Amino acid sequence: MEDIFTRGIVLEQHKEPALSRDLQEFTSPGPSALMEREPAADPDALTAEEIITIAKEAGIIDESDGMPLWEKLRQGGSQGISVLAVDAIDDEPYISSQLCPAIQLGDQMAGGARLAQKALGAQESFVAIYKHLMDVETKIPQEIAGLPVHRITGGYPAEYRANRQLQDKNTLLLGACAMIHLWRAVYQNRKQDTCFVTVAGNCIANPMNLEVTIGMTAMQLLERCGLAQNPTRIVAGGSMMGYGVLDPEKTLVGPTTRGLIAFREYSKHVGYTCIGCGRCTKVCPQGLSPYYLYQFITRKKMKYIDRFDLERCIGCGTCSYVCPAKLDLSTIIFTGKVERLAKAGKEVTYETDAQ
Repeated sequence: MEDIFTRGIVLEQHKEPALSRDLQEFTSPGPSALMEREPAADPDALTAEEIITIAKEAGIIDESDGMPLWEKLRQGGSQGISVLAVDAIDDEPYISSQLCPAIQLGDQMAGGARLAQKALGAQESFVAIYKHLMDVETKIPQEIAGLPVHRITGGYPAEYRANRQLQDKNTLLLGACAMIHLWRAVYQNRKQDTCFVTVAGNCIANPMNLEVTIGMTAMQLLERCGLAQNPTRIVAGGSMMGYGVLDPEKTLVGPTTRGLIAFREYSKHVGYTCIGCGRCTKVCPQGLSPYYLYQFITRKKMKYIDRFDLERCIGCGTCSYVCPAKLDLSTIIFTGKVERLAKAGKEVTYETDAQ
């Protein structure tokens, strides 16, 4: 089934000017982020188990999938992972909240990767970066602080596809920001109380990447970067797979909030209907038929769904992106999947999505 991963689309990245600008710290005063444990006397002498314990006590969350880092390290170590891939792929438009810290805080990222490599017992490590960055000003180096850079090719969603392919090669993908927080936990005795977020979109006066305090509101980030005009839509998480923000004063930033995108859409919704063009089917990276899934879900004909592999939808948003009728195919189909799994008593997890 590997041929289906040649599908997808190469998206305009729109990462500038946020990517080329300096990473800014935007934190709120609060209690000390230092851990209660004693600092490591000799970080280079730590055992694999000690590194995993520090990651657990620091509360580090992998921004790529929301899983605790210590769990991924322990599970990877037990599986005999041989290669560590640091995820700085950022293949969604506007988002560069992994790539920017990986480049500008390269020493911390690489130091954390070497700690994670030791915890896993892996023989080598590298940084994974998306290849199709044609519209960026920042020069992507061939190595970052001694770690080689591998360019991930293919259409969106490249990050999802890379994760699947790397698993087959006994390689574990860990977030670049999680590696930075692991280095800080070991060398600075710091808990994770911040995360990295791209704030961008055509309504943002000063697009940039920020390191912000976890628990800040979306409105605080928007005010920090400034609004050039009032947005008609705010998306948190990512421009393709994120969720709409209804109340930015109450929406809180967390470790997996990789982006906050504010748009002003000028086209009016006029209630288009599906024209049956089939574009969604041609680009689906899972080889599904969003056309039929959409029709069956909206018409409540769920008895036909089993023939079309609804559970394999990953909610990437590609079908919605190419739809000329501007139908929200991805949300409707993925919501249908979640509801169907819930009725069957199954939980939607990363592993479920990857089936």
